[in-house]
Amino acid sequence: MTEDEELAKIRQRKMQELIRRSQQSEVREPLAKGTVEHLTEQNFWSTLKKTNIALVDFFAEWCGPCKALTPIFQRLAQDYEGEAFIGKIDIDRNQRAAQQFGVQSVPMVVVFKNGEPVGRLPGLRTYNDYSSIIERFLKETSSE
Repeated sequence: MTEDEELAKIRQRKMQELIRRSQQSEVREPLAKGTVEHLTEQNFWSTLKKTNIALVDFFAEWCGPCKALTPIFQRLAQDYEGEAFIGKIDIDRNQRAAQQFGVQSVPMVVVFKNGEPVGRLPGLRTYNDYSSIIERFLKETSSE
């Protein structure tokens, strides 16, 4: 195979991949920007009201399991960019929000659907645990 033929095949593969991605990349969640968003009491409800599917980590800076959850949430935010909002809120700086949700231990992940809390996940879980919850809600949302 000549260099030109090989280059043409690579271009064709890349073009097919781009076409496939563009067809799949329907943005369902405009606030899901691929990063973990830090929330405060001032923007908490106004932000969540704009989401379809959201996971929010109620955390504390001094909490070891909360620190272990950080890379998991970062990966979720990247993997579900455009599909699920991933956020966190510091309970020491936002005590009213923590009280509102009855957070007595951290980490506490609260799941929201259409801006309403629909589940709570106390303690540190695996990436797959959180991912399966997002997948379940994505399937529910797509079938509605």
